[in-house]
Amino acid sequence: MSLISRAKGLILAPRKEWDAITTEDVAIPDLYRNYILYLAAIPPFASFISSWLFGFYSRATLTYVHSTFGAGLWRALVQYALSLPAIFIIAFVLSMAAPYFEGETNDRRALTLAAYAYTPAWLAAGFGLVPGLRFLDFLGFWGVYIFYLGATRMLGVPKDNVDVFTVVALAVTMATSALHGRIVHLIAPGLMV
Repeated sequence: MSLISRAKGLILAPRKEWDAITTEDVAIPDLYRNYILYLAAIPPFASFISSWLFGFYSRATLTYVHSTFGAGLWRALVQYALSLPAIFIIAFVLSMAAPYFEGETNDRRALTLAAYAYTPAWLAAGFGLVPGLRFLDFLGFWGVYIFYLGATRMLGVPKDNVDVFTVVALAVTMATSALHGRIVHLIAPGLMV
């Protein structure tokens, strides 16, 4: 299935799309090569292009500043490169946690679940390209519902436990994202002129 039709199906008809995904047997390298590599590029490069072209408000100087091309590109590359293992770390932790919620351990299916649940967040980050539309990032929270629907199908978490498992997954994702952001900041701290 193509990336566009998969993303569209997950956003518009997630139940039906999960039914189709459940029957597929996609290898981890194929999932990265055909899906994750493309969508994971949207947040860092949308942020880079926006900060380079339009700038961002600095609380330190109380003015709008622009990132330099080199510093912004370096930060986007680091952010992108580190986001690829981050999604696998999230999937690995979820796979290990699933048995505690009466689910099953399966790293491949956990990565499929995590990657497809991340789809709305990756796509919503594209709103960052347009000044004033960054607030639409909240649309990425649709991924929580997509995760909720997919957890039973992909990791066998019973419906009685899927709500708590979804909250745990959200906490793991937030912690991993915070760690990811901190490491990116340590490697590529500057965006100022």
